[in-house]
Amino acid sequence: MGEAAAPAGEPELRAAIAAHLRRSRGIAAEAEHICLFNGSMQAITLLTQLLLGEGEPAVLENPCYYGISRAVAACGGVSVPAALDGDGIVPRDWDARLLFVTPGRQFPTGVVLSHARRRELLAWAARRNAVIVEDDYDSEFRWGGRPLEPLKALDREERVVYVGSFSKTMFAALRVGYAVLPRTLVRPVASAKALYEPVPPARLEQRALARFMRTGGYERHLRRMRRHYGAKQEAFRRCMEQELGELFRLRPADAGLLLYAEWLRSPEEYQAFRQAAAGRGVLFRDAAIYRITPGPPAACFAFSHLDELTLIEGVFRMKAAWGDI
Repeated sequence: MGEAAAPAGEPELRAAIAAHLRRSRGIAAEAEHICLFNGSMQAITLLTQLLLGEGEPAVLENPCYYGISRAVAACGGVSVPAALDGDGIVPRDWDARLLFVTPGRQFPTGVVLSHARRRELLAWAARRNAVIVEDDYDSEFRWGGRPLEPLKALDREERVVYVGSFSKTMFAALRVGYAVLPRTLVRPVASAKALYEPVPPARLEQRALARFMRTGGYERHLRRMRRHYGAKQEAFRRCMEQELGELFRLRPADAGLLLYAEWLRSPEEYQAFRQAAAGRGVLFRDAAIYRITPGPPAACFAFSHLDELTLIEGVFRMKAAWGDI
């Protein structure tokens, strides 16, 4: 018979992730505080089930990834929308004990949370005896500027759960996510994980990924992908600003695989434009799906899956679509 599988995942991959986070993100992670999941969304859902009681509030950025608001709703919790500005989430003395935040690159707007506000959030968590779930979903891809320390790197009272994933840095079918847990959550999360998945999936993939990281292949891969995606992002942004600057204002972003663009004309024209663009074969995500409460029209443009020529052709098709209406 083979060796028993650890509910928290393969020890060698957990050790490799801890070493990578210490080196690249300044997080003093230990392998025994890391739990592996079948994607980051599984981590978020399980954490929500453990930390949120029925009818209890959870603070969410507005807009935010809709998977988080669905997890809160599925657990019977109440989503409390938190406003954003140019420095990220606006801290308040929320009457809550759970906060979800994307400080490295706010999803979907791309805003980076200021250092001062990171400190404010940690102070709030200490006052309220709260837990902050920090989703660091794609800040590995950075095009410029010095990355700020993650909340987890500033956390001295073990209030922060740091969630990451390999879905963006490797490929989506590799369903490996992870969480760096405070000591008090290690045993409850491992117990819940063992209940949901008595036999952890993708053990072979976990071991292969651990070797890839341990031998330096993962960091070399990240450097190549940063150059590759960075060039596409720059070409797309430049073309959008030149050709569609009268329609969209692109939010500044020095990281990530998504550009957030505020619509500059009326809501009615936005809906007409979306239909006209679809008629010319261009699809983009309406940012409204990420909002907890209604807000001004905006679009999310993913660019990593297309080459530069296709991206530029898409911009000119959108320009022609605007001419159609």
